Amino acid sequence: MSSSGWGESPPAQQKQQQQQQQPKINHRTTVAKTKWLELQTIDYTDQEGKDRKWDVVTRTTKQKSARADTVIIIPLLRRCNGEDDDDDDGGVFDTILVEQFRPPMGRTTVEFPAGLIDADETPERAALRELREETGYIGEARATVPTTVSRPLCMSPGVTDESVHVVVVTVDLGKPYNQDPKPELDDGEHIVLKRVSLRDGFRAIMDQGTGMPIEGAYMFALGLEIGKSIGGKSGVASKAGT
Repeated sequence: MSSSGWGESPPAQQKQQQQQQQPKINHRTTVAKTKWLELQTIDYTDQEGKDRKWDVVTRTTKQKSARADTVIIIPLLRRCNGEDDDDDDGGVFDTILVEQFRPPMGRTTVEFPAGLIDADETPERAALRELREETGYIGEARATVPTTVSRPLCMSPGVTDESVHVVVVTVDLGKPYNQDPKPELDDGEHIVLKRVSLRDGFRAIMDQGTGMPIEGAYMFALGLEIGKSIGGKSGVASKAGT
């Protein structure tokens, strides 16, 4: 890392960037199209003013707005008593993963629940709907238990222009409607639900399971482990300094 710090380019690189022009998309040509996907060739001009081409896959359902195409839902399963996160049942803090066969991969994958955002939906409403359809759980849409919505995020930018919102949704296990959740799957949709503790064993599901983990879920698992490691060391350091 340079002495200029993370997120800041060295002076020489900054000067080079100032001398270059911004890349520009000139034209998109449709090469092939099916019901759901479209293969396009992009004609663009790069930073050096050179004309180039790039092939990309896009969704035919893509909306012309700043909103992303899909939502990825991180469900937080707990009992919301309004006072403390640690409740009488031992501090339940779980999530839900879905395992399903993905033809492009030729095998099952392990993912968070996800789905397309309908034209008339906000990311929050789409997340609550998809969570109910795929898992049967009903998330909270109250001001006291707000959802968290990310900015639009790219998925595999070298191949597709698909973008997503990550939405964190709280599921109150104390509510009657979450006692016996029943998914509402579409025709041809076959999903195995996995309820996993966020306190322990989340990464083990990724490493030891038969399904291939999706990148975002695996990074989430690593983040949990890193957070616990840093938190544990900070706690020890804090006690040593007292």
